[in-house]
Amino acid sequence: MELALDASGVGMWDWDLANNVLSWDERTCAIFGVAPHAPITYARFLALLDPADRDQAHRLVAAALDAGGGGAFAMEYCITTPGGERRIISSRGRALFASERDPRRAVRLVGTVLDITERRRVDSEREAALQALRDSEQRYVLAARATDHVIWDWDIANDRVVWGDGIERVFAYPHVQVTNRSAWWYERIHPDDRPRVSEGMQRLLTGPPGEDSWNDVYRFRRADGQYASVVDRGYVTRDAKGNAVRMFGAMEDDTEREQLQERLRQAQKMEAVGQLAGGIAHDFNNLLTVIAGNLEFASADLPPLHPVREDLEEIAHATERARELVRQLLAFSRKQAVSLQPVNLSRVVGAAESLLRRVIGEEITLDVHLETELPSIRADPGQLEQVLMNLAVNARDAMLTPAHGTQGHGGTLQIETSTVMVTEQDGQTVPDFSPGPAVRLSVRDSGHGMDEATRVRVFEPFFTTKGVGQGTGLGLATVFGIVKQFGGSITLESIPGSGSLFCLYFPICDGEVDSPTVLPDSTHPTSTATILLVEDEAAVRNAARRMLERRGYTVLEARHGADALLVWRDKQATIDAVVTDLRMPEMGGRELVQQLRAEQPALPVVYMSGYSEQSVPDADAVRTAFLEKPFTMDGLIGAVERVLAQVPA
Repeated sequence: MELALDASGVGMWDWDLANNVLSWDERTCAIFGVAPHAPITYARFLALLDPADRDQAHRLVAAALDAGGGGAFAMEYCITTPGGERRIISSRGRALFASERDPRRAVRLVGTVLDITERRRVDSEREAALQALRDSEQRYVLAARATDHVIWDWDIANDRVVWGDGIERVFAYPHVQVTNRSAWWYERIHPDDRPRVSEGMQRLLTGPPGEDSWNDVYRFRRADGQYASVVDRGYVTRDAKGNAVRMFGAMEDDTEREQLQERLRQAQKMEAVGQLAGGIAHDFNNLLTVIAGNLEFASADLPPLHPVREDLEEIAHATERARELVRQLLAFSRKQAVSLQPVNLSRVVGAAESLLRRVIGEEITLDVHLETELPSIRADPGQLEQVLMNLAVNARDAMLTPAHGTQGHGGTLQIETSTVMVTEQDGQTVPDFSPGPAVRLSVRDSGHGMDEATRVRVFEPFFTTKGVGQGTGLGLATVFGIVKQFGGSITLESIPGSGSLFCLYFPICDGEVDSPTVLPDSTHPTSTATILLVEDEAAVRNAARRMLERRGYTVLEARHGADALLVWRDKQATIDAVVTDLRMPEMGGRELVQQLRAEQPALPVVYMSGYSEQSVPDADAVRTAFLEKPFTMDGLIGAVERVLAQVPA
């Protein structure tokens, strides 16, 4: 017994109640920190206990000695040794009773003590570690729920994958449908991406220690069968031999960001092409002005039956077609000179309905629904008609062209105007449009529709699915440019075999729609007025000068605004009107007219331009007109006569 107790560290104590003698063995003395065989009493024992445990210890001892009880004593208590060390003690005892002559009474209490301080410390640390683990797991669960990522944990050795709740929230897979094998994940990667993803994963798992991170971008199939673009990142842990045993990571649905980036790339590409198209159109307009002007000069100087006249007429027709092409380029690049005004879209569509019917032909049914109380938008009526024509032609070709349509048997073209509310949630479907009320123009056809590859490029200039010589590829690009020029947005929904739906959104503006003003035709009588002509292109300036001089005007020429100021200082008293280009080196037309009208507010002015003018400067000013390049002699003379004839307010 002594050997066993000594090996276990258990101390013995014996309390002779009859003689009130309490005996401790050496192990008990060592546990309590007192000298071996030192006299000990029950009172001294209680004094060694922490004050908080003394009363309970005394009650339990009394209960063990109670003649009516079971005689058992068991308690854990804290002590402070004479050396000041705190210990936790587990003590057990049993009372012995005697009842030969007297009633049953306790005569002895024998028991053991064991120092459990270290065990309690270990238990406490273990409990703290377990609680920390539980807290960590709870934080992991909460973090996994709070993030938009799909957290995963892969036990590589056993090929067991634990998926976070995000697999259901992000990709709509119920947990009951998700298996815990890596093959389930691998099978849902797009077939074109699987080899690359597998190669990267294997390179990490079999690679040397130190390469413990992996990331890839691939397409992952959702529960509905559609593929999402995901960014997946993982980190591997290895055993002592460097073998990969576990991998932890997160999948992020990157589809929306990819779409936004693609939209940005597309917008940047369109903007770059638009700038290029606008620059080309600007130079081409100047050339066309010279060509058209000299054609008029040559035609006017030839006899009516001269054989060259037919050739000049062909050149004139080609020039007009080139002018229309330039107008489309400028509309696409949002650099066409326009005068924006309040417009009722329903009225524009209604006025163009008969023309639309002729454009689409008898094989196609035109179904028009117009909202009568439609708010005004700020636009150019002529360009709105151009938008309608281009969309109608595009729809007609989709429904009638055998190479593209449904056997060329016609279909239905639906056009509708309405007032809608664009919300912040619509930001993804109606890009670059502020939330609020809007006027919407919907154009739906029952044609062949478009696949995704065609749909994303449909607004690109010169992109067309038609055969060579059957289209310029500028129709929808022009629509896109005009809509953007009006501060609007355009969306397209199209499914192969199910037609296409174009929705055009325009911001609402304040202001009443003006009735169209009909100007009387001018007979262009010979004039004696003096015109200050300001144009930086010498060929254009020469053509405009000859046009004006043929009508009897005296022309003073200037190369740019600064040059014009010098002419003005010298000839101000004789100048009756100014014809000026808007964009010129050193000083443009806006700044020039601003300085001239500071001295002469009612000065008649004709602005010329064919490039990058969102609105006509001084559009509301008296004696102001705008002339779009390329212009004809009648156009130039008519504009000059109008500003000269206007009466100042």
